[in-house]
Amino acid sequence: MKIIKWLFYIFIVIVIIIVAIAVSTRMEGNRMYAKYASYTQEVLEKNYNLKPSTVKEEYQHIAYPKAFPLFDISVNSYQSDRLGKINSLDATMFFCMKMFTLMIRPDYGYNLPVLSVDFIFTPFGGRVFVIEVIDPAKIADENKKIYYGKMKARLPEVAQFESTGQRDWYKDFVTDFSIHKKTDRKNDDLLFDIYKTYLNAYIDMAKNAKPLTPENSKKLKQGLETYVSTLLSKGGPAVDVFKQILGPEGQQEYVRTVMFGIE
Repeated sequence: MKIIKWLFYIFIVIVIIIVAIAVSTRMEGNRMYAKYASYTQEVLEKNYNLKPSTVKEEYQHIAYPKAFPLFDISVNSYQSDRLGKINSLDATMFFCMKMFTLMIRPDYGYNLPVLSVDFIFTPFGGRVFVIEVIDPAKIADENKKIYYGKMKARLPEVAQFESTGQRDWYKDFVTDFSIHKKTDRKNDDLLFDIYKTYLNAYIDMAKNAKPLTPENSKKLKQGLETYVSTLLSKGGPAVDVFKQILGPEGQQEYVRTVMFGIE
C-alpha cells in the first residue's frame, strides 16, 4: 500500500509540473504573439488602407479535434493596394504553444515576392523563427535588388543558430536570404529587430514597385501558381497539418483560397 501511495504522490507531482510548464509556455507565448501581432498591424495600417478579405465561415476559426482541440487557429484576412492578400494567423497548438503567422501575397501587377512568416514559441523558452521570401518568377529589377539587400544584410546575425529542416524543393522558389532557425528567448530582441527589418523592407519595396508589363504580370501569376501546386503536391509543415485537419479537399481549398487567395 505504501508503494501505491508513493506512486500516486509521484504521479500528482508530475501532473503539477506538466501543468505548470504548459501554463508558463502559454503565458509567454501569448505575450510574444501580442508583441508581433500588434507591431505588424500597426505598420500595415500606417502604410496601407486595409480592406477585409472574405474568408469562408468554416475557415475563419478551426478547432481540431472539436471536442478536445489540439489545434486552434483563427485567421484575419485583408487586401490593399499592391498587396493582393494579407493573412495573419493566431494559432495555439497542444494547448500551450503559440504561433504567429503572416502571409503577404502581392498584387500580380507589381514585381514583388511573397512574404511568409512563422514564429513558434515552444516550452522552456524555445523559438522557431521562419521568414521566407518566396520569389517563383525571379523577375529581376533594381527595386527588388535594393530591398533584398537590406534583408540579406541581417542574415549573418542568425548564422550561429541551429537550422530547421527544409524540403529539397524549396530552393527552386525560396530566396537564399530566407531564415529557418531555432534558438531561445535570450535572442528575442534580436529576432524581433530582424523581423522588423524584413517587414519594413518588404513594405517599402511594395510602395516603390513599378507596374509590370502584362507579359511579366502573367509570368508572376504563373510562378505563384507553380509554387502553390508544388507545395500541395510535395508538402510542407503547415500544409501537411491542414491536410490532417481538413482532409485533402479541404487542404487544397484552404491553401489556395485562404492562404494565397489565388482562386
